[in-house]
Amino acid sequence: MERQMKTLALLFLGLWAPLVSATAPQAFDPDPEGTADRVLVVYNVNWPDGDGDGMGDSEQVARFYAASRGIPQRNLYAVACSPIGHVYSGQSGWEAFWDEMVQPLRDHFDLTLGSRTELNGLVFCYGVPYQINPPGYSARALDTTLVGLWDLGDRSTPVFKTYGRFNSYHDDAPTIGSDMLRFDPLLYPTGGEASYLVARLDGLDVQHSIELVAYALYADAYLSPLPGHLQGYAYADTRYGAYSWADLANYPYNHWSYANADKDLAYGRQWMEQAGFTLRWEPYGTEIGETGARFEDGSSAETAPQAMFYEGWYNYNKYQPVFEWMVGSAACDLNSNSIARIRDSNPGTFLGESYQIGLTSGVGCIAEPYLNGHPFPESFQYYLLIKGYTFGEAARISDPKLAWTNMYVGDLLYQPLRPGKVALVDDVAPPPCAVIEGPGASAGERLFQTSLATLTLGALPEVGRLTLFYGPTPAFGNSVAGVDDRPRLFHQASLTGLGADELVHYRADYTDPAGNTGVGQEFVLHTALDAQPVLARVNVEQSSYPAGTPFPLELTIGSQAGLGDLSSWSATVTSAAMGWNSYDFSARLDALGAQYFESASGDLRSVRVTVPGTLPVGSYLIEIQAQGGAGSDHDSEVVDLY
Repeated sequence: MERQMKTLALLFLGLWAPLVSATAPQAFDPDPEGTADRVLVVYNVNWPDGDGDGMGDSEQVARFYAASRGIPQRNLYAVACSPIGHVYSGQSGWEAFWDEMVQPLRDHFDLTLGSRTELNGLVFCYGVPYQINPPGYSARALDTTLVGLWDLGDRSTPVFKTYGRFNSYHDDAPTIGSDMLRFDPLLYPTGGEASYLVARLDGLDVQHSIELVAYALYADAYLSPLPGHLQGYAYADTRYGAYSWADLANYPYNHWSYANADKDLAYGRQWMEQAGFTLRWEPYGTEIGETGARFEDGSSAETAPQAMFYEGWYNYNKYQPVFEWMVGSAACDLNSNSIARIRDSNPGTFLGESYQIGLTSGVGCIAEPYLNGHPFPESFQYYLLIKGYTFGEAARISDPKLAWTNMYVGDLLYQPLRPGKVALVDDVAPPPCAVIEGPGASAGERLFQTSLATLTLGALPEVGRLTLFYGPTPAFGNSVAGVDDRPRLFHQASLTGLGADELVHYRADYTDPAGNTGVGQEFVLHTALDAQPVLARVNVEQSSYPAGTPFPLELTIGSQAGLGDLSSWSATVTSAAMGWNSYDFSARLDALGAQYFESASGDLRSVRVTVPGTLPVGSYLIEIQAQGGAGSDHDSEVVDLY
């Protein structure tokens, strides 16, 4: 299994070199505003290789992101973090944070780059700690603390404000006064020095973290409110009733009280609709997904299908599992801990749970922000959808406080409604996926892991649902969906109830959100190879046929050490009717129109032929022999023609 895992890793990771160096005309531009070279991608070189692919998971996320967006390799920045988990804590934690993050980043800007403004964004990858518990202060989010890289105190003494620092790049009342401009490090400083955009690619595991990039790329290409494009619904969830527009005439109300914040959210719901998306508004005390919840138009709000954009509150430490997050989705739910515990298998928070089932981007908090300290959902949606800014810009503009509890998870460069964007129509099927096949958790089970990746920078992005077709012949006859049946890059599927000596043909197909299905490569496995070092099998579908009837015959050889271990093999037939005695017909397989199939891991090969209906009545003993350094095997079947 370890060898198979590394095989998949090579298939997936090996794509990065051509991604960076591709010069062919691009069908899709992952960097339409030419800002990818201003992003520093930070990863933890000490984070382990949890998926066994030969590269640390944090670095794997960083390299995938850089390759996919066209971020130069020089902008990959390794830090050596000491926490095993996600928190720098106490005095020793602060000193480690300073030594491992603050000082190295300062040196990179001042000594390596020679400029504090050459870069304007920092992306932190899975494996980099995301929380600081500095001595004398409450919990803080690491990323938004580093927005003010030059204003943090010193190694011995942290300097924080009790309720966070003023964010000069925040708009608490969109459309009132001047909108925020596109970000510039000096235009919106912190402590008199340059500040930065930040975002994080993080989640349950390395695969979920990578998929945040894949989803953003797909939506950058295809998302549009126009017919025929990637679409979805906008959802708003307020609390104190179905306001009329007259009730909201005195906007803005500010976020200093629940009632006022509710009105600001209700006023801001219009921006998702103005962006061209159908709005579903739940304005009452229940939350979307709760029993009896109803939208403003009277329809049930107990489900939230095709959720693309969401602003709402108040789901404190709970999640209603009714949202079908679309590829490209963006959300902000105003409540304490809204983005906490994103690496836990059961985070129990609105965004933490949402990321595990397909949310693409969101802003929230890792601890108590207080009402006026949480990112403003309506500001986030306004700048993402109406202004068409990047996720990194919209996230920071929504945030009233820096060096506080707030964190932004998603692709910093994601820009689904970029001004001037001409959305593409997805009419191209996904390419064949890479497959590894290994033992399941119990006898008779096989576990399949698949990976979908594009081959060149600028190639059309893809994600998809998995369907695994399988059966004893290339006709398959059975299918099973991926365990996590939604559009992804990575999937798992399992087959159960397999016999101990069974040949299985299978094929993994991906169907993208537009309904295009990419047909995978057909592979074979044989369960008997688990128990013996070398395998040889004759497979016939019936033991007898009427004379003159063509019949299928399949021959399979394999070695646990790989096909290269086999030194020889032969296939013979003995028939008194034909005067054959161990006649070797292996050289005639191509003349019989042979179809060849291999296993995904390269340890098995099968050849399938149709024996013509020209043989006379009689018995035919078909034998196969395989010899290798690991051993040998022999098998036979008799077919009677009557």
